[in-house]
Amino acid sequence: MIFNQLDKPLLHGSWSATDFFSYRPTMTSQDESTLRLPPPAQTADVSPTRKPQAKVTRTFRNLARPKPALESPTPPPEVRPKRRRRPRVTPPTQEELDRLPIEKRQEMYDARRQRPWQHLTSIGVLLGLIFTGGGLVYTARTYDTGQETLRTTQQQQITDRYTKAVESIGKDKPMEVRVGGLYALARVAKDSPPDASTIEQVVTVYTLEHDREDLERSQDIREPRTITPWHTGVDLVAALKVLRQVHLVDNGSLGLRSPLRTARFMGAVWNGMDLSEAMLSEADLTGANLTSANLISADLTDANISRVNATNVWLIDANLTGATFYAADLTSAAFSDANLTGTDLTNAILADADLSGAVLTNATLTGADLRGADLRGVRGVTPDKIRKQARTDATTQF
Repeated sequence: MIFNQLDKPLLHGSWSATDFFSYRPTMTSQDESTLRLPPPAQTADVSPTRKPQAKVTRTFRNLARPKPALESPTPPPEVRPKRRRRPRVTPPTQEELDRLPIEKRQEMYDARRQRPWQHLTSIGVLLGLIFTGGGLVYTARTYDTGQETLRTTQQQQITDRYTKAVESIGKDKPMEVRVGGLYALARVAKDSPPDASTIEQVVTVYTLEHDREDLERSQDIREPRTITPWHTGVDLVAALKVLRQVHLVDNGSLGLRSPLRTARFMGAVWNGMDLSEAMLSEADLTGANLTSANLISADLTDANISRVNATNVWLIDANLTGATFYAADLTSAAFSDANLTGTDLTNAILADADLSGAVLTNATLTGADLRGADLRGVRGVTPDKIRKQARTDATTQF
């Protein structure tokens, strides 16, 4: 044994304490085998084997926990820049003032004296701005009041002018007064368009009151009638011209029909009369004398102008749509640029007439005399159709 070697020196007394603690025994192979423990015996595992079980999970909708809402990220707090406080300036001491040059001390003295006056100047400027603003507000209100007063005054003046003009066209007034009153009504209609409708009705009544009363309107244009000449007054001609002016201002508020659809002007003697831009639509002018009359730009839409004597009449740029010129004498008449759409020119005499540039769409030219007429630039009809319907010769210009 290992201790046998250790016991012998100890028994003889040759080992010290130092030698004892520093001594390391050496084992032999016999000793090592003696100290080695036997391996543990393997025993058989007799515990019963368990089958793996499937994991059962159940979902209960009533007990489902709501998912927490995603919280929006909290914005970082706004960092406001710190105000920089103005450093406090302490007033200079007397010693510091004494050390300043005389020029600097004089500048400081002058600035101190001027400071109150600067405050007063600022206050004066502020008061000036306040007074200026008040003045502008007062001016604006005064302007509005002035405009309202002006409109009221104008309406009052228009009412007075209208009343005086209507009074001046009475039957007991002289001819020149009535003519002036009619043109005054036309001026009132231009200055006050809302009153144009009323003025048109007044002038229409005046015109119908001064038409021919002893004859009825023609029923058959082909039936010959004995119509005596009828001399009208200048006031009636003025009323026809004023009626056209007012009708244009009013844009025809009385309807599509002409206000003169019942007017009777048969046998009217208007030779050489100025009827330019006159309103004669749907009027009956059977047997009238229109020799050398000025009917430039007149409105003769659907008018009955049968059997009239209208030699040398001026109908330039006139509206003759649907008019009837049955057996009318229109020798040397001027129809240039006139609108003759749907016009009835049956048996009309148009010798040497000027029809250049006129519109003859759907016009009836049966038996019309166009010898020597100028038909250059005619629109709406062909020369062959004109030759088939009307009488032409070598002097007719196409």
